[in-house]
Parts: sequence; structure tokens; C-alpha cells
Amino acid sequence: MKKVKELDLHSLTAEQKLGLVFCANLNHGPQDVENALEMIREHRLGAVWVTTNNRNRDEILKKVRKTADYPILIFCDAENGPPGYSIPGIISLSAARENEAYAHSFGRLTSAVLAKMGYNVVCNPVLDRCSFRAPCGANTRSISPDKEVTARLSAAVIRGMHEGGTLSVAKHYPSEQKKKPYDSHMREGYAEDTREELLADALYPYRKLIAEGLLDGVMVGHSLLPSIDPEYPASLSRPVMDILRECGFDGFYISDGLNMMGVVLKYGNYAPTPMALGAGCDLPLPWGIPCCEAYRALEEAYRDGRITDAQLDLAVSHVLDAQHKVTLLPEPEILAEDIENIARLNRECISAVCEEGLSPSIDPLSKHLFVIMTDMTTNGNAAYDAFATTFYSPERIAEKIKELFPNSDAFMHPEYPSYEDNMRLFGKQQQYDDIVYITYYKSFCFIGRECLTQRTVDMMDALQSTDRIVAHLHFGSPFVATDAPYIPRVLLGWASAGCVMHTLECLAGKAEVLGVQPYANELEFHKKGDLIC
Repeated sequence: MKKVKELDLHSLTAEQKLGLVFCANLNHGPQDVENALEMIREHRLGAVWVTTNNRNRDEILKKVRKTADYPILIFCDAENGPPGYSIPGIISLSAARENEAYAHSFGRLTSAVLAKMGYNVVCNPVLDRCSFRAPCGANTRSISPDKEVTARLSAAVIRGMHEGGTLSVAKHYPSEQKKKPYDSHMREGYAEDTREELLADALYPYRKLIAEGLLDGVMVGHSLLPSIDPEYPASLSRPVMDILRECGFDGFYISDGLNMMGVVLKYGNYAPTPMALGAGCDLPLPWGIPCCEAYRALEEAYRDGRITDAQLDLAVSHVLDAQHKVTLLPEPEILAEDIENIARLNRECISAVCEEGLSPSIDPLSKHLFVIMTDMTTNGNAAYDAFATTFYSPERIAEKIKELFPNSDAFMHPEYPSYEDNMRLFGKQQQYDDIVYITYYKSFCFIGRECLTQRTVDMMDALQSTDRIVAHLHFGSPFVATDAPYIPRVLLGWASAGCVMHTLECLAGKAEVLGVQPYANELEFHKKGDLIC
């Protein structure tokens, strides 16, 4: 970014202020980017969001930084760390025995890499705490089900992020605990928490971060909390957002994407942007519409009196404060210490649930058949979806199996197997001493709760009816592994390629299982003799 000068609230026009109080999603195509650049030249845009997987990411970031002569906020998500680094998600921090040094490195490396790309605000850490099987990957996207652990490790993450060169955004406020298992991408969420319960439990980590002066920004989710506001979801609710302000929060609020069905089903694509601003959200994120259309929606609401000058000025002041903080950030530096700590994190976050007297390892020289679950498009070919290739490649797993278990073989089995798939597996398994099953779950939005498919469970149950399966390796939410029938040893890893490879080494006895299971008290695995119905 070229030399910048901070904007002054009192010298801004109403038109400029309206543009400073929303975050433009620059992933709609070249014309939208050009429109945003024109708004930036006019000092009429407060923030932009460019996804890290946008194929034109570097070009867009370069144009934004070159055009802006003020410290515009440049956002992205990075819950699993930056692209190009094998980081097993933020839940691994508690799985690796709550190591604060790893949490600090997680934050610092993430921010340093992204700051070098051109970002200055990273939406992380996730403060949600899920003590049940939650939708949309929430169990793997959060730090811990324990509020004290979440508060302590999130503080370490944010300190690291500041040292790495970005601001942080905690999410997804209010991180309610008594929520129904709904994915807000698909429908309005719902939670029964009262104000008092929020303050005592879900908001505990937020309050600790406020007390330590670490909370730069907060992303607001779309759950309805009827005991606090019976009409509007959190992202459109002043009573909900006021709670954290009354706790001393003086940073900025940004909404979660306003294209989610949690708001769109009720209010459409255009109304939520001004509604969020009017409710106290400083940077609504109108994900589903181009920046010019979002601006027009705000302009119309201002003309109609739905947004007052006082509301507008307060939101602009919060955005300008954040832009000022951006100017104080250090130059990013990628440190060897952080890279090594992340490598250790991959090795130390794996846990095991074994029958009494059994070790997590099996004889590497025996003849095992490894059944590798693939998605609907992967049958041993290279046609893997974009998410799976970031950490779970059946081909790479098969290669590692051949290295560690020279007398064994791998069999690709889709999560929705056909009659022919199952017949092939039944025939193949007869040639081996036993079976090792490998499964994973890809945490996507808009797909609801995580689970193994019934076809996968039925196949595992059929094979295990004669105790053929000696081990189950699962990557992703551990709750998904509980769908499987009783298996004497279960190794649980997280969503990174390094973690997957190291789990196989643990199974071969080449490495020790060092991690703990953050959800150990909530997991209920099947017992021997249970019927799978």
C-alpha cells in the first residue's frame, strides 16, 4: 500500500460515511472490483473482503492497496491458517494439551503469511463452544468446549496475530450455548440463552479478551435469541449487540455474511445491510450482492430516516479507529519457530480411544486391507473436490500405507457406495488378515449436520459383525466417528495433511499418540455387541 493518510470523521460527507460502514465482497467478478476501486478513490469504502481461494486474489489485493490512499480494511477468513500451510484447525490447540506456545505460533504465522499477501484483518479466532454434535463443522472450527481454555488460548492466538501484522476478529458472537443444531447458512438459528446465561458462559472468553485489551473486532452471527430479542437475529438486533458494548467492547462489529438463509429467508438480499447497520453493526457484510447495490441500499435507508446521523457517525468512528490500529501494526515476518511449532502441533494433536489393554498401533508387517472412504467423485482417481485436496487425499494416503505397511493394500470406497462397490469390497477383504477403516468429514456450509452416510455405516457394521475391523482412523469432527459400530481402537485426527500422515505413523507404531480429545466427555462410542439400526 502506498503512503496513506487517515480519514477524518468531521471532514467526510454523508455519502462517504455511508460507504465506510460496510464491507464489500470483491468476489463477484472484475466489474465489481472496478466499481469498488472507484469507491475507494472517492474515500467511499471502509473495507473489502477477498477470499484467499479467489484465483485473482493477488491481483485484486494489489489493486486495492495501490488505489487506497487511506488505511482501508482488507478482510479474509483463516480459521485453518493461511493457504499453503498444513495446519490442523484451531481445535487442535486444545487437543495438543492446550499448549499456549502453539496457539501463539498459530496466530503469528497465520497473520504474517496473510499480511505479506496484503490483508490487514483476519477473522479468527472462533470463540464458539460446542459440547454437542454441531452443524457446519463447528466442532472443529472452535478452540474448546471449555470456556476457560477458550479464553486462555484465544488470547495467545490474538497476541500472535498482532505480532504477525493483522488485526483479529473473534466470532461468531454471541457464541450461544443453548442453541438448536441449525446451520445459519440454511435457516435462522435459534438459542434459548438468557442475557445472564450469556454473560456467565458464552461471553466469558469475550469478556476476558476485552479486559486484556485484545478484542479488535467481533463477527456477529444470525441466531435468534428470543429471551433477548424475540424478533430479530443477533446480526440485526441492537439488544443483542448492546450486551457486549455494555461489557466495555469498543472495537468494531462486522456481520457474518448477509447472504445466509438465516437472514435472507425473512428479509431478502437488500434489507439486511441497512438493518444491521441500524442495529449497531459497524460493518455489515452483504456477501450476496455487488458493492454498488449494497451502497444504494444504505443510501436509500439513510434518505428514508432508517439510519440516523448519530448511528452513522458512531459506526464510522469504530471503522476509523480500526483503520488507525492498522497503521500501528508491525511488518510481517514468517518465523522458523512458528513453522516448527505448527509441525509439532500436527504431531501432538492426535488422540486415541482403545479397548483396555490395546495400544493404538497394529502390526505393520501383517496383511491389512485399508478401506479409504472417498467422496462421491473420488474412486481412486484424481478428481477430488477442492476441500478434500487440502488435507485428505486418498492417493497420498494409499502411498503412505504402502510405505508403512508393506504387506497391506488400500481400497477406495465411496461414501455412497453402489452395489458393485460393496461387492468388490466384500470380495477383496477375504484376502487379508483384517481391515482398517479410514473416514473423514469435510465441513462445508449449506450441508447441515455432519455424519457418516448410512451406506458407510452399514458397510462397516457388516464387516464388523465378525470382528474384521481392527482400527478406525477418522479425521474431522470426532462426533462423526461415533456413528460407526464398535471398533477396538479409534484414532482421531484433524483436518490437515500433516495430521493425516502422522496418524498413520501412530498406527504403524512409528510415533506416539500424544494428544487428548477435547470432546472426550461428550463422545459416546458404541460398545461391543451394540446393534447398529
